[in-house]
Parts: sequence; structure tokens; C-alpha cells
Amino acid sequence: MKNPFFERRCRYSIRKLSVGACSLMIGAVLFAGPALAEETAVPENSGANTALVSGESGHPTSEADKKNEGERTGENKLEKAEGAEIVSETASPASNEAANTEKAEPASLAKLEEKASEVVAETPSATSKSKSDKETEAKPEAISQGDEYKPAAEANKTEKAVQPDVPKNTEKTLKPKEIKLNSWEDLLKWEPGAREDDAINRGSVALASRRTGHLVNEKASKEAKVQALSNTNSKAKDHASVGGEEFKAYAFDYWQYLDSMVFWEGLVPTPDIIDAGHRNGVPVYGTLFFNWSNSIADQEKFAEALKQDPDGSFPIARKLVDMAKYYGYDGYFINQETTGNLVEPLGEKMRQFMLYTKEYAAKVNHPIKYSWYDAMTYNYGRYHQDGLGEYNYQFMQPEGDRVPADNFFANFNWDKAKNDYTIATANWIGRNPYDVFAGLELQQGGSYKTKVKWNDILDENGKLRLSLGLFAPDTITSLGKTGEDYHKNEDIFFTGYQGDPTGQKPGDKDWYGIANLVADRTPAVGNTFTTSFNTGHGRKWFVDGKVSKDSEWNYRSVSGVLPTWRWWQKSTGDKLKASYDFEDAYNGGTSLKFAGDLSGATKQDVNLYSTRLKVTDTTKLHVAHKGGKGTKVYVEFATKKDYTYGDEAARKELTVSDSWTTDDFDLSALAGKTIYGIKLYFENDKDLKGYQFNLGQLTISNNQDAPQAPTTVAVAKQVLKNAQEAEAVVQFKGNKDADFYEVYEKDGDSWKLLTGSSSTTIYLPKVSRSASAQGTTQELKVVAVGKNGVRSEAATTTFDWGMTVKDTSLPKPLAENIVPGATVIDSTFPKTEGGEGIEGMLNGTITSLSDKWSSGQLSGSVDIRLTQPRTVVRWVMDHAGAGGESVNDGLMNTKDFDLYYKDADGQWKLAKEVRGNKAHVTDITLDKPITAQDWRLNVVTSDNGTPWKAIRIYNWKMYEKLDTESVNIPMAKVAARSLGNNKVQVGFAGVPAGATITVYDNPNSQTPLATLKSEVGGDLASSPLDLTNQSGLLYYRTQLPGKEISNVLAVSVPKDDRRIKSVSLETGPKKTSYAEGEDLDLRGGVLRVQYEGGAEDELIRLTHAGVSVSGFDTHHKGEQDLTLQYLGQAVHANLSVTVTSQDEASPKTILGIEVSQEPKKDYLVGDSLDLSEGRFVVAYSNDTMEEHSFTDEGIEISGYDAQKTGRQTLKLRYQGHEVNFDVLVSPKAALNDEYLKQEITAVQGRQSTIAYTFSSEDKQATLLEKLSGAKAVAENHGASQEDVNQALNELKQAGANLDGNQRYEAARKELESLLESIREKYPKSELIAQAEALLVSQAPTPQAFADMKEQLNKKLAPASESHHVGSQDPNEVAPTVEALSGLVVETETIAFERQERLNPNLPVGQRQLVQAGVEGQIRRLIEVDSQGNRTLRATEVLKEASPEIVEVGTGLIPANPAPQTTDLPKPSNQPVSDQQKAPKLEVREEKIAFDRQEHENAELLVGEQRVIIQGRDGLLRHVFEVDENGQRRLRSTEVIQEAIPEIVEIGTKVKTEPAVAPTQEKSAQNTAVKSEEASDQLPNTGTVDTNEVLIAGLASLGLASLALTLKQKKEEED
Repeated sequence: MKNPFFERRCRYSIRKLSVGACSLMIGAVLFAGPALAEETAVPENSGANTALVSGESGHPTSEADKKNEGERTGENKLEKAEGAEIVSETASPASNEAANTEKAEPASLAKLEEKASEVVAETPSATSKSKSDKETEAKPEAISQGDEYKPAAEANKTEKAVQPDVPKNTEKTLKPKEIKLNSWEDLLKWEPGAREDDAINRGSVALASRRTGHLVNEKASKEAKVQALSNTNSKAKDHASVGGEEFKAYAFDYWQYLDSMVFWEGLVPTPDIIDAGHRNGVPVYGTLFFNWSNSIADQEKFAEALKQDPDGSFPIARKLVDMAKYYGYDGYFINQETTGNLVEPLGEKMRQFMLYTKEYAAKVNHPIKYSWYDAMTYNYGRYHQDGLGEYNYQFMQPEGDRVPADNFFANFNWDKAKNDYTIATANWIGRNPYDVFAGLELQQGGSYKTKVKWNDILDENGKLRLSLGLFAPDTITSLGKTGEDYHKNEDIFFTGYQGDPTGQKPGDKDWYGIANLVADRTPAVGNTFTTSFNTGHGRKWFVDGKVSKDSEWNYRSVSGVLPTWRWWQKSTGDKLKASYDFEDAYNGGTSLKFAGDLSGATKQDVNLYSTRLKVTDTTKLHVAHKGGKGTKVYVEFATKKDYTYGDEAARKELTVSDSWTTDDFDLSALAGKTIYGIKLYFENDKDLKGYQFNLGQLTISNNQDAPQAPTTVAVAKQVLKNAQEAEAVVQFKGNKDADFYEVYEKDGDSWKLLTGSSSTTIYLPKVSRSASAQGTTQELKVVAVGKNGVRSEAATTTFDWGMTVKDTSLPKPLAENIVPGATVIDSTFPKTEGGEGIEGMLNGTITSLSDKWSSGQLSGSVDIRLTQPRTVVRWVMDHAGAGGESVNDGLMNTKDFDLYYKDADGQWKLAKEVRGNKAHVTDITLDKPITAQDWRLNVVTSDNGTPWKAIRIYNWKMYEKLDTESVNIPMAKVAARSLGNNKVQVGFAGVPAGATITVYDNPNSQTPLATLKSEVGGDLASSPLDLTNQSGLLYYRTQLPGKEISNVLAVSVPKDDRRIKSVSLETGPKKTSYAEGEDLDLRGGVLRVQYEGGAEDELIRLTHAGVSVSGFDTHHKGEQDLTLQYLGQAVHANLSVTVTSQDEASPKTILGIEVSQEPKKDYLVGDSLDLSEGRFVVAYSNDTMEEHSFTDEGIEISGYDAQKTGRQTLKLRYQGHEVNFDVLVSPKAALNDEYLKQEITAVQGRQSTIAYTFSSEDKQATLLEKLSGAKAVAENHGASQEDVNQALNELKQAGANLDGNQRYEAARKELESLLESIREKYPKSELIAQAEALLVSQAPTPQAFADMKEQLNKKLAPASESHHVGSQDPNEVAPTVEALSGLVVETETIAFERQERLNPNLPVGQRQLVQAGVEGQIRRLIEVDSQGNRTLRATEVLKEASPEIVEVGTGLIPANPAPQTTDLPKPSNQPVSDQQKAPKLEVREEKIAFDRQEHENAELLVGEQRVIIQGRDGLLRHVFEVDENGQRRLRSTEVIQEAIPEIVEIGTKVKTEPAVAPTQEKSAQNTAVKSEEASDQLPNTGTVDTNEVLIAGLASLGLASLALTLKQKKEEED
């Protein structure tokens, strides 16, 4: 399962573990000179970008994660030796002399690791280039704090307590993100509650019980199950794990048909999905990904996952259980697609891993389920069997009462034979076949537009033989533009085009609808059930019928139980249209709306819920509703299991009203009974136009008490965006009676809802207040909503803004994206019926992973037309990384592309080109403004080096204006620290390159207290500021080069009246000896600051901006005593240094070397070593360092073998010192032809559909040609990935070009028109029923339509007329000339036969084409006389038909099961060591001949025959078990195909006039008949032999061969 691979997207989780080039930064900077405290810009740790990135997100996910990164990074650092100091990439200047405003410089000597940050895209933090091959002095001490790792120099106890030089906020962001782990090591270090957002990310709803009620669809199965593998969340960095503030989202609501939901994005499902699933009784699984790969790195990662402790246990398995228990989910889907020599022997270990998981899970009382994907085999690495079979059954085979995998997800290319074998294998190992899910690849096909081989999975009664696995059902969101569209499409997906869960699939549709196949299950059991029909998202939020939140939202944690049946309606007249109403609701975001026009007296039922609710003496019904005037509306209950109604006590009439109203009913009369169904009943007695009734809430409960109010409500965390907008986290203690909680804010006199959640720790994305708000605080409240739908009393708390609304200003509105509304006017890419089409990149949003355009075609162009001509100045493209795909490396982002525009002359002109892109967002200011309406995106290539080469663009944006205002530093990244003596220092994190920050003591001031400038970006700090009269806030603005100054923001200054008592030197600087000309280096030096009144001491670095040094002269040789001051106060210290001449200085020696930036690490066999990116640092005894390239002279690299696969440790040697580094050499990349195989299967299935059968011959021929070519590529082990991609794209294009649907619709309309004429003229004609049957046929053919059209036309043809020739004398005997006879030439295509031969040397399920079938063709000459009588005059065989011969495998063992070029040995069939050799299964098929039945037909002439039903042979399949001794035992017999008798009508009518030779009948299997009438009729004057005329006519028509045939026949007769 390409998750999804190749065409769509690649999912990364813990499977992407590589750290990349997260190297140790060893650098220093020469700072020009001293600076004044109030004007110094102090860069701190601008290389904070060195954090390890996870496989999924572009930034570390937690404080703990980052701390662990530091520990890992620090492990490889140089040990400090003889005074050598290893520092991070930036340093703080030593402030020892006065100077003007200082410009901070970078200190990075290595390439920074990419890391997502809050810095805006327009002004990214810059990284300085390395200073290579030059000696630089190690300068001020590295600044590293909080999450970042600490340099080795700070590893001692004293340094850990030292205050950082730049004040920082400890909290980075409050927004909770999905749980991502970078490595198995991180997983093993995981502990419950260690992450800052752990409490928010836990599921809060227990898994509900469910029941399967009475079957409402005769074809639905109670045993079959459905598993959905869904991308439920967008992983764009601005999306939270708990939901968001947009309406369009994957708000799944058909839980009643699911057995389990798999969170496809990664290991740990988000809490909103867990809660929604559990409330509906559906378990939720995380996904354990192992790459589709054969690289050594990926093979090692898989092997590492299965490492065992000495006692044989699996530590990773234990952690997986612990995490599932803590976060509250139910199991894992294992997507293991890594293959190779390291993987192949691990099948048994993988099985034991799963069994051990179950054992450990039982011990900790949290049962875990595994779902296994059909990829890894037991002994031979990766091989998709498309079902359960000999190579993978061991992962499902029980061991005692335990099973390794609970479910098996079969790859998508299954067919009937493979499914037969799956069922036989499941039965053989003692597993239920319904534990196997036949995979449906919905992403490629476009959700319910996917072509599914239903006949291969349905039995003779139309019921499922296996369960269904849905891959990427979330892509349905791309079929519509709005949230309402999503639900309409989801209705089709689950209920089918029939729109009724009790109905059957329409004959002209391919998609069944899940309700047509699988029984529904309901969580509405017990004593209480309530629903407000909340779908988990909305355009507004309503409370008791009134709007409480007037903006979009999606909080799936609070989604409720939606109607079981959508929509099961019965009516004596017009049916009301049932739907969700997002514009009017009672509670939450949705109500049920029933609307339409009603004619006359009508009675109708709307069955809503399957339930099992026990009624007691205290049970009551509560209903909220609106509208319905003109009808009687009832809520009625079924008290019988088969959903029959009629109990008067179980019917309650509602009091209809134009506004929201509630009705309450006592149900005690039903005490002791059980409610099995709930419906609405409507009754009207007159015409009603525009009728509407809304149902807002329905509650049945024996408990009407409100839940207790939450207690101990508090704002746990908060971050201000400005004085009017903030984000926060509230915490409180809830209670067991609550279903979920609502959080409100008070603005003025009104309360507005902020969010809803099932958790007691709730993230508030936007706390806000109006510009007229007073004071510095705001009231919040939390309300519990009970499981009976009743709200509790509110519990309140205070949100402290710490400032008034006037203390900050708002930024200017951003420029508007002008692309939304544009239309696609041309494209070189294949059309697609599914989602993720070109329009997906034109809406300006990223609401899901399907909200984009994607295409497997690597290059091409797309032309769009804006709503009007626009003058564009800026062009932005959001690539895969912007949507959360492969953000770690950028290799899934489109590489080379151009922007064109059409000028006034209609010529395409280049506007801008982009090459070598890896950025997640390309944001380009055009060279000049361009005015145009038509624009072209030309993708040169999307190939950026991944196996899953595809275009993935989330948004194409263009702007008419540039955002001229600078973006200010967010308040979350600004901190102020009191230093004592009324001195304050302000720190700014993530400052963009080139930014200037000004600090003020008043929001309206124009005179700054301090000005800070950053040349390269990073973290800056002001020098100490004197704030004796400050009121508690400082204000700041930011200005970027070429832009206006930003809005005003503020930072709170902590109150501090501490006075410094004394300052002493705690630790002297490391360097005390200097060569003449060297700058002073105070790194390592620490001051101790003591305060009056017993306040705790603080340790301050000598590199702090408040420290000044005097007495040092680098050109004065000898010993020098230095004087130190801190905040102007003298430091008690004896600090002296010595300056010597350059000649007297001790010669420097190398202390050690270390790799600072690794070279390319991953290679394929045969690749040459690439050292160009490698860097290493040399540390010298004089505290200086040099950085070198791996390719510099004098450097030796040894140990590389290009032909040896595996991990190789190479050695770098430089001047007698050595350092090791690793590279990985992998086999050639595995060919990914899975999507090609899927498309081949889909096209083969499409050949029986209308799209193909009615398509024009040239398009059919093209498709068959491309299909043949694709098969050849798939079977060619030497095919390249480019060959596969090309074959796939050509096959898709050929399929998209079929015009069968259009031609069918045209033929259908023509037939319907003729039928209407027949109804008018011949209302009792038998042709009417025949035509109607053809129109509703599930498998109509062009031939059948042509035949019916001919019959209808004949019926409607006017009678023959006679023409009088001569005078008007009535006595004259006038000759009569009959209507002239004519010739009809018919060309008939003869379908080829299909012959199947059994081949025991092929595995079951495989088919091998031995001979391609070729259709035959015959031509007939028919004479038609004036009476319409037809005489066959000649028949010519134009081309003989050749049968298609296919060999069908019946053997158990594939000849070449694995997709490698070498054959695999026969497996041992040993699932576990103590089992005997598995018997072989042998499959044989037996053909059953059909019977022939004849019926007389008086309308047919004697000798004529008409085939009514074409006979078809039956087919039986026998499965034998063959033991080691060759003994065969019949295990099962299955009717594969019922024999159909051939029914033939025999003519009995005797014709008195001269006989006419009967027209040869066309067999039912013929697919096309073409009739060509001669352009001129040949008159029969009676003076020339008819045959002579016919021969001459044929010759004149160019039908020489028929003319010759006829002439020869005449000569023989003569």
C-alpha cells in the first residue's frame, strides 16, 4: 500500500528516522569592538535551527523531544582538552568599551539544519556561510538554553545555573500538534505526560458498546466489516491536533458502517478522532509505517524495531502498548513495505513481536489489536499477494488462543481467483474470512467513482465474501468545494446513488454504497441516548437555538451520533428531502432539515435510528424542533426488533412552531419495553409549497438531572498575539456525567462560545476582545454538557491580559489572493474523475491532505483564467511541504517550474522561472508588474529525487499588492528580564535577517529607548535599560529593509525591587594568555551577583551585555590587570591576563578533529563517493579552530567499497589525527510498479463498463494498445521507474479519453425518443417492454441498442405507396410501378471466443495470456424488395476470428513471488517451529454444459430462429488438500458460475407468398453491427435479370469481392 505512494503522497511517521546533517556547530566570530549597553544588539544562538526534525513536521514537537535532541547531539562532541572550547554556532560579544549601535555578525561554521519556525516567510532567518580554510579565534561563550542542547563547555554544574545572555520565553507555542517521534530511541524514552501538550492530546471518550440490529438491506452482511485508512488531519504547520477554525474538514459521520478507523498520518491518532470514533463505538488505530524501500537505512530501522531484550521481550512493543493506553487508542495498522537482505529473515520475529504485544497488553489491561497489510512475506521480504496466501498467512495464523494480527488488509489488485484462495487459506488456518479486508484504492479512483470489481467479491446472492478495506476515503473531500458538498458526496459513498440504505444499486451505476453491503451498528444502547446531530464542524455554533459563535469551526471531539439511516423514507406521495442544515441548529452546528413541496394528502415515515434503549418508569423524551406548520409531526418508536411500529403509546405528536421549541414526553407507559428504532412521521392533508421542518435535538433518558459544574477552572497557559487576541489553555476538573464541555468568553455583556471539547484540558485558539473593551482582564466560563444533553451551571475564571487594548495596535490587512474563482481553460495533464484535480490548487486553502492538485505526470502545463484581467506583482506556490508532506527534506516539493502569461497579442510570455526548488513555499516578487487574465503554470519536472515522483501543489496564489508593512516579532518570542537596580533587559527570538527593532516606554512614543539591528537573523538582546519610572510594559516595533515599520506590540516587565549588594568573580575566563593583536575572550567567565534582603544569588556570564571590562590593551606586552563592572557596579575580582609577542607565543598543536557537517550519507551500489558537502573542524591548543572541507588537500579518506551493500565506517585522516563517519550503501532502488498494476486491473475491469463498450473504436483500440504496453512493462523485470511512470500515465490518459458515457447518453436519448413515439402510436406493442428493459439494463451493449433502434424504426416506418403512371382517363388500365427495391450491405463483427486453460505451474490468481483474441468480420449483401422483404444474396468472410487463450493458475506457489529479478526458493510453509509441514492446496475447475430450450413463435416464419437468451456454461471450483504422500481430500466445492440455459424461439408461421431467404441471425455475443445502405437504389424494370443488376450495383459501390462472389454463384446456377 503506497501510503499513498507514487502518484499521491508519502506518509512519514517514525519510519523516517534519519537525523540528516544535524551537525555539531563549532564556530566563533570576531566582534569588531565594544558597545554601549543601551544600544547593543546581542545575537544569541541564531543557530537554534539545529533541532532534530521529525519525519512529519518541520519542527520539534515537544520540550522533551528537543531536550533529547540536545543529549543525542552532545554525545558526539569533542571532549574538552587542555583548555579547548567547543561552542555552538553563535556567540555574544564581550562589551568592554564604548561604541555606537553594534551590528551583530554570525558565528556559524556549519550548515544549519532546516527547522520550521514562527518567523514569517517573507523574512526568513538567515544563516551565515562557513568560513573555511581560515583560522578563526574562538570567541564569546555560546548561548544555549531551554530546549536546545548545551555545548560541552557548559556541561559542568556551575554553567547549568548561569543566566542566559538573551532573555527568552520558556513556552514556544501553545498549539498542540500530532505526536511525532524521530527515532526508536525517542520512542523508548517516551514517558506518559512528559510532553507539554500531552494532556490535550489524550482521548477522553471511552469506547462505546454497539449492537447490530435487524437487517434493513437484504444484500447487507452482518459478518462483513469495513476498515477505513484515513488521512484525518491536515499536517500543515498552522493546524492544531484538536481541530481548527475552518468549516471544510474531514468531519466523518458514517461510523455505523465502520469496524475500525486507522489514523493514516502516523503512530498516535489525534484526540478528536479518538473521541469521535469511541463515542460511536469504533476503535481507532495508529499506523506503524516502514518505508517502501530497500535502502540499508530503512532495513536497519525495521530490524531495530524488532530488537529484543535478553529475556526475549520486545521493548518497542511495550512502548507501543504504553502509548496506546496513555493516549487512549486501540491498536495499530502495520504498513511494512521495507524489503532486503536484512528484512527477509525477520518474518518469524515480526510474528512474535505481535504475539508479545498482545501478551503485554493483557498484563497492563489495555488490549491491543493489529491490522496487517499485505506487503511483507514470512520469508522473502516484500511481495504483494493481493490476499491471504502461502507467503503471508503466518501473520494471521493463531497460536493457541492468541493471534498475531487481528485483521489482514489485502492489497488492491485482487480478483475472483485470488479471493477464492484467500477464503480457502483463511478457513485452512482457522480464521474467519471476514477478518480479511479486500482493499479498495479510493484515492486513485476518486472515492465512489472508483471502478470496483464487485463480481469478484460478491457471492451468487450479491453478498460480500470478504470484508472491505477503504484506503484514503478522506480524498472524498476534494470532490466538493464546501463542507456541505462533503456530506452530499459521503451520502453517495455510503448509501449509494439510490439514496436509501434499504435500496439496491441502480442498474446504470457502478457504485453500490456501503449500506448495500454491510449491516449498520448503533451505539444508541442502554438507558440514555441524546443527539443534537452535531457533525463535528459547522459554519456557526448554536446554543439553545441562538448563535453563540458566528464563525466556522471543526471540533470533531464533540461530534455526536448521527442518524443510522440516511435516508430511509417511505411516503404515500411526495418525499421530503432530508439533509443537514448548517445555517440553523439548536445545539452545536447542525440540525436535520426536511423540506420540499407536498401535493395533496401525504403520509410519510423517516426512519432515523437503530437503538436498543431500555425504558423505565422515569424515562422521558425531549425534542427540540422548528417549523412544520401545515402538517402533523410525530416521533415514533419501534418496540420490536424488526422495526415495526404501531404502539400508540410509542407515538408522540410534536407541537409545531415557526421558531425553535421543545416538547417533553413521559415514556413510563413503555416501561419494561425496549426501543429498537426511532422515526419521524409526517402527515398532511393539503398541498404545501416550500415546506420545512428542522429537528434540533432528541433525547431519551431516565435521568433528567444536569451534570455537576466543572471545578478548579484556571487558565494554565496563555500567549498574547496582541492586546485583543490571544491563545490559551484552560484546565479544570470534570465529571463522569459530562459528554463534553463548552468554553465561553465574555465580551461586554454577552457570552460567546470559544470551543467545544471532550477533554478537561482545552486549547483555545483565539481568545479575543473588542477594541472598546475596558481594563486588563476578561471573564471565561466552562459549561459541562451531560450525556443526557442537559447543560450544567457555569464555572468561571479570569483571563489576565496584563494590558489594555490600547497598549498595542493591529497590523494592516494582508494583500488579497486573486486566484480563487479562476477557471482552468487548458491542460496537458490527464483528466481525472477523482479528487485532487487542478482546481484543488486554486482555492487558496489547505484544509486537508487532499486539498491540493496532484498528478503522477511529471511535467506539463496548466492554463487558468482569472475572473478579470489583473496586474500581478507577487506569485506564491504552496508545495507538498506546506501541506505537511515530507517536510523534513523538501524532496516531494515540485522542483522546476515556470510562470507564463498571455499578452495583449495572445502570445505566451515568460514571467518567472524557478529551478532546483526544495522550499515548501516559493514566494516570488515578479521583476515587474504584469497585467493579464490568462496565466500558465509550466511544470518542467516535479522529480526532486524521491521514489514517489509526482506534482503536489496545494495552492497557486497571486497578488496585486505587496505587503508593505513589516511583520512584527510575535509577542510569544519576546521576553523581558529584570536584572536588579531598576535595570531591565529585553530579548527577541527568531529575528529576521536585516531587521531593526526599536524599543519604547510608551506606545505612542517616537523616541526609542534602544535600537537593535540584526544582519543575519537569530536571537537579539538589548543592553540593560534603566526603567526607574516604568509602569510595567515596554513597547516595540520592527522594520525590515524596504518595508514600512510594523504595528506596536508590548512585552510585560516583571516587577522587581531587588538591589545588588555585591558582585564577585565566580569563575575566570578560560583564556588568560594572548598573542599580540588577539581580541579579549571572556568565555567561560562567570560573575556571582548577590542581592540585598536575602534574595537568591544569580550567576551571570562575563559575556553578558551588562558586563564591561577595562584595562586590556592587545598591543601592550606583559601582564595586565583587568577591571570589571556589572551594571555600573564594581566587581570584586583579581583578573589578570598576559600579552606576548607573536614570536613568543607557544606554537599551536592540534587537540582533536571532529566532523561538523557530514557528507552525503546514502548511496546505491556502484555510486562514487561524494564528499563535497563534508566539513570538519580542527581544534588547536591556543583555543583557535579551523574548518576544512573533506576535499581539501592533505586529507585522506579510506574504507569505501562501492560494490558492498550495508553500513560502512569510513576514516578521515588529517595531520596524524583521525575521525570516523558512516555511509550507507543500498541495493538499487526497488521498482515501484504498484500503481501501474492497479491501473491495469482497473482497466481490465472497465472493459465491461459502458465507458468502454460504447466508446468509439479508435479510443477502444488506443486503450487496448496502452493496456498491452502497460502489461509488458509490468512483466518486464528490467523496466525502469521511468518506463513504469510513462506506461501508467499513458494508460490513464487512454482511459480518460474514452467517450463511451457520452455516446451511451446520446444513444439512450435517441432510443427514448423512438420509444415515446411507439407509445403514442402503438401503446400495446411488445417492443415497449423490451425497450424499457434495455434502458434499465445493468449491462447494455451498443449492439442491443442498435437492434432495438432498428426494430423501433421498422415499426414506425410508413407503409409502401403505389404511384400511378398515365392519363387521367378513369377507364384507362394504368400500369403500376412499385416502390423500387434496394441493396443493403451489412458488416458484422464476430466476437472472438475466450478459452481458459488450467496451468498448475502458475499460482492461483495469476493469468497468463497465451494468444491474444482477434475479432472476426463478415460482410452480407441483402436485397430488400418494395414490401420490405429481405433476401440474403451473398456472404463474405473478411477476417477470421481468433480465440483468446489464457492460462489460469491453479498452483499454490508463485513462480517468482517477489518483485526482484531472482527466483525465490520454495517456502517451507513453517508458520511456527513446532508445526508440521503445511499441506498443499490444489484447485480444479469443472465446466457444466448449459441446456437448450426451444419455444414456438407464431410470428416467426418456419425455419427462422431467434435466440432469446444466450446459453452459458456453468463452472464449479473444487479445492483439494494434498498431503505429503499425494493423498487428495476434497475440502470445498463452490459454484463459480451458474449455467444459464439457451432459450431459442422457433418459427411456425407459413408464408403464402414467395419465400424470402431468412436473414442470418446475429449471436448475442456480437458486439457491433454496422449497416450501410447503397447510396442509390437499383430499379427493377423487369427487363434485366435481377442478379445482373445486383452485380453491376455492387461493382459500382466498390464492393468488387461481393460482386465476384455473386457472379460466380450465378454462373454455377446457369
